Amino acid sequence: MNLSDFSFFNPSPDFREMNILKALSENPNISQEKLAKVAGVVPSMINRYINDFEEKGYIKKEGENRRTMKYVLLQKGKFRLQFLIISYLREVANLYSQSRETFGKLLDGLLAEGCKKTMLYGAGIIGSIVVDVLRTEGMEPVGFIDDSKAKQGGVFHDLNVYSIQEAKGMDYDALIISSFKHAQEMVSKAVKVGMKNIMVFEISNFGNVSLKKCE
Repeated sequence: MNLSDFSFFNPSPDFREMNILKALSENPNISQEKLAKVAGVVPSMINRYINDFEEKGYIKKEGENRRTMKYVLLQKGKFRLQFLIISYLREVANLYSQSRETFGKLLDGLLAEGCKKTMLYGAGIIGSIVVDVLRTEGMEPVGFIDDSKAKQGGVFHDLNVYSIQEAKGMDYDALIISSFKHAQEMVSKAVKVGMKNIMVFEISNFGNVSLKKCE
């Protein structure tokens, strides 16, 4: 997981340490500039990590200058890396468990109605969140609908983007309206062309996630 992709999560010192040790284990000849990118820090900070690792017996340097420098991960460093990876995976599992709890009723409701194949209306930020959650749970998003002609015919999150006219005859179990601002307008358009099993993705002021079925 690259936490730089998630604006609400700041990499911790342990996360940076794990990434640096992992990079050193994979490539002992890696440059400090590349290590800085891996850790998400300025290059000048890498010296501090390297010196700290040496003092703790995690690594040893080999080579006479920066061009020939090699960082060898010692047994103590390997044990430290294993510990950090296990700790990281435990926290990722906990994070998934909490996110599954947030989306649980939504997903269970879809499965209860036999809605495995979903079409999403709105190829934007909400759509990207919903499609990732659906895929995590083994569901099969079949495509996006979007009213933007610039997006139609393109690909969003590895799914084709269609106009509503193109999508109405496709094989799907439910249409999820994945937008807040234009939700009612999208529902009206979907109803007008005869799309089935329309549901609106909603988040309450208390952070509860739900799908409201449009009768």
